[in-house]
Amino acid sequence: MAKKVIIADDEPVVREVVKQVLQAEGYEVIEAENGQEAVEQVGKLNPDLVILDVRMPVLDGMQACRLIRQMDEPVRNVPIIILTAVDTSLGRRLGAEWGADLYLVKPISPRLLRQKIKELIGPPHEEQSETQK
Repeated sequence: MAKKVIIADDEPVVREVVKQVLQAEGYEVIEAENGQEAVEQVGKLNPDLVILDVRMPVLDGMQACRLIRQMDEPVRNVPIIILTAVDTSLGRRLGAEWGADLYLVKPISPRLLRQKIKELIGPPHEEQSETQK
């Protein structure tokens, strides 16, 4: 089964580009238009990774990150990437303080995005051991 990634961004074009990049690698991608939708999806789906924009309506990415980290185990331990156009030292510090595992700045190359995701969660499919085959 493919690893699940939630991408939350209020820009449909950004969601679509990230979705295409990740689906081409074999990840299952779930989209959210804002932080609130992302938090709800995390609670329902227990994904392998969450990617959050900072500036979104309803609930921004930093608030969503903090709420996810307050959820019950094992959900609260999901890796979180902040993917944003906001490149400030304050933003990076807040991202780390609120529980983000990685802070990436848009625009980002598909190659670098794939690399960083694989570093956090590995390839899209778990290798089966000999006993599972």
